[in-house]
Amino acid sequence: MNKPLGALGAAAAGAVAMYYLDPELGAQRRALLAELVRGGLPGGERRSHGRGRYARRAYHPPMPADGRSDAELRDRIQTRLGRMVSHPRAIRVDVEDGVVHLSGRVLAKEHEGLLEQVRQMPGVQRLESTMSAHDFPHEIASRRSVVPLQAASR
Repeated sequence: MNKPLGALGAAAAGAVAMYYLDPELGAQRRALLAELVRGGLPGGERRSHGRGRYARRAYHPPMPADGRSDAELRDRIQTRLGRMVSHPRAIRVDVEDGVVHLSGRVLAKEHEGLLEQVRQMPGVQRLESTMSAHDFPHEIASRRSVVPLQAASR
């Protein structure tokens, strides 16, 4: 009885490993899984374990619209860009009153995943994007303009 169960477990572990270690989309999947683990289910829903169907859900009020929280939100997004896309320095992040504006260049296969992950971050009231999507990494690297540190800290 243990041999078929062990073989099934090994096959499942192999499938999970292939899914998350995929060289093309694995990084995006791992980042999404990490966000789900940290933040709970999308839409603010959190499951209550063993409390019944009328369990209270945690309330997370929107971040206040001041310069300090906008700067914190921008820093959080910039920090996570490295886990969301393969060329994080090609993307500029600006935040004002919880409205996030992304500009720059991104790979086409990473574009939608990036927008979805940023949309789900706490404190993001609205997301605007003027990013251009490119099919090949050399298109991003050849046009890369490094954002100066002073401009990035505004």
